[in-house]
Amino acid sequence: MTGYLNRRNRARATQFPVVWSAEVPYAWPDTAIECYTPSSVVPQDPRTPPCAEKWVPNLGHTIAEPPHNPSLPSTGPWQVGEQILPVLLLGGPARRALGLDCAWEVLAAFRRSLYCLSAQGSVVCIGPPSLGPGPLSILADLPPDLDWRGRGIRPGTPAHWDGVALRLAPGLVFSCAAARPWQPAAPSGPWDVAVFSANVQTLAAEVRRRAQQDGLAPLIPALLFGGPFSPHGHRLARELSQIAAPVVQDLRTWLESVMPLGSSLAPPPASVARLIGLGPGLTPSGDDLLGGMMIALRSLGWPSVADAVGASVLPLARSRTHAISYAHLACAAHGQGAGAVHDATVALCSPEDPRMQEHLDDLGCLGHSSGWDALAGVALVARAACTARAGQTHRQRGEEGTLLMPASRLQDVGGVRHADES
Repeated sequence: MTGYLNRRNRARATQFPVVWSAEVPYAWPDTAIECYTPSSVVPQDPRTPPCAEKWVPNLGHTIAEPPHNPSLPSTGPWQVGEQILPVLLLGGPARRALGLDCAWEVLAAFRRSLYCLSAQGSVVCIGPPSLGPGPLSILADLPPDLDWRGRGIRPGTPAHWDGVALRLAPGLVFSCAAARPWQPAAPSGPWDVAVFSANVQTLAAEVRRRAQQDGLAPLIPALLFGGPFSPHGHRLARELSQIAAPVVQDLRTWLESVMPLGSSLAPPPASVARLIGLGPGLTPSGDDLLGGMMIALRSLGWPSVADAVGASVLPLARSRTHAISYAHLACAAHGQGAGAVHDATVALCSPEDPRMQEHLDDLGCLGHSSGWDALAGVALVARAACTARAGQTHRQRGEEGTLLMPASRLQDVGGVRHADES
């Protein structure tokens, strides 16, 4: 769930009611955010969520913030002529989308970032390095105080890709000639169930210590420890969690049945549709959870199960959520999302990763609650992954003639039972 909701219709802005529950009223802050949603991209569905700004962390350890580019004035009107801004980092899906279409326009404009939409329906996000890396990101050398809306950039402002640069009227050129490609972090090899379980325990303890109460974060402890869901937090979080909890339980049961097999012999439960568009913002909480789930499945070694989730979710998401959220879900279905989500997932596979708290800090800065919502999806997969991998290891030992470990030698680590090999 990202940012806040605009309650004022402005030029070429489209206002939609909240997706997730007509029975859950909420008083939204009156902030001015503009977003343009052409009917050719997202059908005019009364459930399509409102628009909101997505705020993400300064990942200084990932991308160094460049010196200010003096070619672009930070105050006053745009100068006559083109202002060239070098793109520093470019997500793979963003690069491919640029190559497929030359006609673009601004879809949503915020203070620090903007989303652009192609004539074919592709979406990219332009912003400074502090926006954080991701598959849709075009991270450029921008003045720190640049305000897109203050510069006259509005939804519907045309843009043109010329093969090297994205030219955004009036006179703003994002040159990709020297842009570095971004690839998400991935586990270096097969992960050890004992290491993974210990890291899940560390993650669970840190999540409990922080007691995050936004979005679907209240579900994370139960997902990691395997206990019953007990929604808590402020009113919106409680009601979101109450709606999501039965669906998440259905998904947990399904994952526990298909992951030990290594592939999905049955589609996800039909109730998964209730998560799509669940929550306010450009990327609702339910969408973020599903995205984190698909990213974790691919990162941890269950691509066919991720395929099954994507095949179930994406056709429904076209009409049930925002174009921007759909674009992020499509990337997640192929295993790519915000860099902070990948970093946290990889940390679970790494022995003695000292940066778990840093990864959680970065996740906490993704949107209003997007990072925590995605982490709920990772947690949902993490527990099932421990159980499935431990079972596979035990079966392999049994096939090799080694006695399976008796129940008395099992210990509970972070709510996940695994073999004590000491």
